[in-house]
Amino acid sequence: MKKITIPEKLPKNITYHSENCERHIFVKNGLEIVKPIQKMMIDGELICPRCELEKKDLELQEAIQREYDELLKRKKYNTFYNWSILSDNTILAAKLENYQVEHQEERENKQTVLESLARFKDGQVFNLILQGNQGAGKSHLAYAALRELNESGLDISCLFVNVESMMRLIRDSFGDKESEYTESYFVELMSEVDYLALDDIGAETGAIGTDKIATDFVQRVLYAITTTRQDKSTFITTNLSSETLLRMYDKKLVSRLFRNPKFVVFKETKDKRMENIPF
Repeated sequence: MKKITIPEKLPKNITYHSENCERHIFVKNGLEIVKPIQKMMIDGELICPRCELEKKDLELQEAIQREYDELLKRKKYNTFYNWSILSDNTILAAKLENYQVEHQEERENKQTVLESLARFKDGQVFNLILQGNQGAGKSHLAYAALRELNESGLDISCLFVNVESMMRLIRDSFGDKESEYTESYFVELMSEVDYLALDDIGAETGAIGTDKIATDFVQRVLYAITTTRQDKSTFITTNLSSETLLRMYDKKLVSRLFRNPKFVVFKETKDKRMENIPF
């Protein structure tokens, strides 16, 4: 905050004037108060000392408010980089421009994400669902899209959370009273941000193709988060089909995940992580 200096001494050339300030002649029961504010002549300028004081007070309040607003905006901006939960730190380098496009499906899906970003910046609210083969770049696109929103200059907050990593941190907090990563911490944090990515929904239950049903604990956490985000946009990445999701989770939860959706589906894109394996 800029330092505001106050003169140590008043100007020497001050004389009182017979004229009273019209703004500070107080009236009560139709009668003027006996002691109105008398104007002063300071360096040849006729002013009301009370008006000048109020003007300085207003300038100070506006300066403090600007500083406070800037701090809030900076806090929102830093949420994405300080509080996101990743399972793979290499995703930190993910940007839209370095998402490799080799096939038509990848090209079309990247374009859909770009169009969705334009809609988000325009204030539209919907959920972006990225579904399909593992290693297709769903998390890359989701993180890159959030980064783009976060860097847009809008007064918004963004957060990327790998669901499996989050659940592990919450479970660890059960036996660690010093841990800040409690269930209530995540529910509050993820409920407040403007744009949230829930990465790899379903992975917390085990391997792809599992017949497991999500535990009551997992469903409770996800239900609490999605319930509070009905008026906000959420990105979701998953390898699982809608049939599998409906088998694993309560229908109400899936309905909230798929509320007002825009789908980005990978059917043909191969696992980019497996391309260079020589055997």
